[in-house]
Amino acid sequence: MLVFLVPLVSGCGSAENGDSKGAAGAGGNRADGGTTSGAGGGIAGSLPDLNVGSDAGASDTFATDAGVTNLKLSVTADQLALVAHGSPIDDSAHAQYEDGSTPENVIWSVDDTRVGSIDDSGVFEANGFTAGSVTITAQVGSQSASVTISVSVEITQVTDGIAPADQKKLVQGGTGGAKGVGPDANFRFLYPYDNTIFPRGLAAPVLQFGGSAASATYLKITSKGYSYAAFAAAGTPTRINLSDAAWRGLTESVGAATPVKVQASKLSAGVVTGPIEEQWTIAQGSLKGVIYYNTYRSTLAPNGAVMRIRPGEDAAVLEPGCTVCHAVSSHGNVMVAGVDWDTNPITSQSLDLAADGSVTLRKSTNIGLLFALGGLTPDGARAIVNGAPPDQPKPRGVGGPLASELVDTKTALPIAAPSFTSQVSYALTPNFSPDGTRLTFNNRDLSAGHTLSVMDYDGSASPPLFSNLRTVVTSAKVAAWPSFLADSAGIVFHEGDAFDTDKYQGGPLYADLRMVDSSTKQVNSLASLNGYTASGTFYLPYGAAEEEHLDYEPSVLPVPVGGYYWVLFTSRRTYGNTIAPGGTVPRGGDKWGKPQGTEVESPSPRKKIWLAPIDLDYSGELDPSHPAIYLPGQELESGNMRAFAALEPCRADGGSCESAAECCNGFCRETGRDANGPVLACVPPPKNSCSNEDETCATAADCCGSDDLCINKRCATPAPVLPPVH
Repeated sequence: MLVFLVPLVSGCGSAENGDSKGAAGAGGNRADGGTTSGAGGGIAGSLPDLNVGSDAGASDTFATDAGVTNLKLSVTADQLALVAHGSPIDDSAHAQYEDGSTPENVIWSVDDTRVGSIDDSGVFEANGFTAGSVTITAQVGSQSASVTISVSVEITQVTDGIAPADQKKLVQGGTGGAKGVGPDANFRFLYPYDNTIFPRGLAAPVLQFGGSAASATYLKITSKGYSYAAFAAAGTPTRINLSDAAWRGLTESVGAATPVKVQASKLSAGVVTGPIEEQWTIAQGSLKGVIYYNTYRSTLAPNGAVMRIRPGEDAAVLEPGCTVCHAVSSHGNVMVAGVDWDTNPITSQSLDLAADGSVTLRKSTNIGLLFALGGLTPDGARAIVNGAPPDQPKPRGVGGPLASELVDTKTALPIAAPSFTSQVSYALTPNFSPDGTRLTFNNRDLSAGHTLSVMDYDGSASPPLFSNLRTVVTSAKVAAWPSFLADSAGIVFHEGDAFDTDKYQGGPLYADLRMVDSSTKQVNSLASLNGYTASGTFYLPYGAAEEEHLDYEPSVLPVPVGGYYWVLFTSRRTYGNTIAPGGTVPRGGDKWGKPQGTEVESPSPRKKIWLAPIDLDYSGELDPSHPAIYLPGQELESGNMRAFAALEPCRADGGSCESAAECCNGFCRETGRDANGPVLACVPPPKNSCSNEDETCATAADCCGSDDLCINKRCATPAPVLPPVH
């Protein structure tokens, strides 16, 4: 399970799919909605004697199992195509031998439980919100046969009593005016952005629009096999909310290469403007796990706190108080931070993060800078002290001087590493690669914040060995907060006016995110993530003067999800018509914060965490990044910053799982069934089995998919590269 840690430092600068069957198999769930399984799995291709055909939607399997029968087994369904309308719909499958007799003890299964499930009598129930093709398999002894049915979704929702005449107007659309779609030239998408890629597992986005007040809206979302239309009352500002069920159905229905067309119209004073249109893409994976961040001026924790969000849920307080200047290990088991605050942290601590979400003290020290912003090894056992040179520039809250060194997070004692300390005095914003073989940092020894360096690291050596110090970025600006992609080669970093996101007493500091290939030293501008189209046009809705160069402090998930690397970052950009000039959250037009005497300024509510995908195969791409999404669940009024991404502490064999990324052995497979469908658990490495997505690999040849990559010792399927259409 993935975990993101995101503190704001005001002082510191389901198994989604799988086999649904009446008896457990030995296989595991695939990212495409099916499973791989052993004997008893009941999945096409998983049994050595399975021979599936497709005549008229039914298929026959012939087996000569002595003592059972020599008769062919076939399966039919009452309907080969179902159309669901937002409520469950049934279809019945039937198994019989070629002589017309009915077999006994049939084990029924389906290959994609996202679409529906089947009971012991062969009745398939589509859930009503998810489209797709489903293969129903009957298993009788060693024989099996299958039939494939298609399920499409057509949903129309009418809320708030929108009159039929107004519905008709909205469907017909506007004429004349802006782009020929009505009189309101300011009616446009403010959020989400065009060509956004959404992962599964997050709450539905709130669609937000510019322009005058509306009395009603019409939303039409279409993709292959999926259609959703909704009429709703509106107001000022104009927004459209998707139901959770419809959003989940959409994200689970749409394939990686299938575009989603989104159209919106509004009715104002009896006149329609629209449709206006965007295109989205759905990444084939869920952002599971926990997201931690630090907040100030939150309604939930006015004095600051470490907050927790589970994807799809709202924020809750994890650790109240001034715990700041944090970092987290990529395994998600250790966090370090400064605690309490004066000019710098007064004390610093290391904390153990348990799989159940609890936090316990690992070590406390009165050296406030020792753990603050430390660079943790993946297992959290060691940290590079964030060096504090005696002069500027450096991150706010890191006073000094304090030299960088390798320390034990359980004892707070230094670990002798002369190969590091003989070469580096001040490593600012240090970060280890997810595989633990490299360290990157702002090398304050070489310049006043303009240099990113990389070293190789061997933690198994005695003493720990640092070698091959090299410069990968030299910038005219400050290059800081480097974070490795999961491949431990690409590095995303912040390039800006300073290490921080604003001045100490309030005022602007600008930055953008960049990426460097540490092997070739080629720097990519990540134009789309930062708000630019392929032609160089700034596309964020309030324009360059309001939103340009406001992206800071990145970190990256240590494993790919759904065919992409995912970058978490702080941004002061607008959030639709919610946190923006004239938005509904107070001070939405104040992107820099308000000074309060000699105290640290009250953070701007514009300071929030955003998330953006980067293509797995980024080498040679002009821009491998994509538009960002607002991380849902954050408190709207607070200022949040500095995302950290990590895995949740792993689970031993037998522990429940939704993804192999949660398992210490790296395999999550089906081990049984209950009333809700397949039961998945962490298991030992299966014998004679390829590795599914997220499961452990040594090379790409270990992975089940022919196009799969082995990234950070886990299988990952690249998403297709789709060019923008608008």
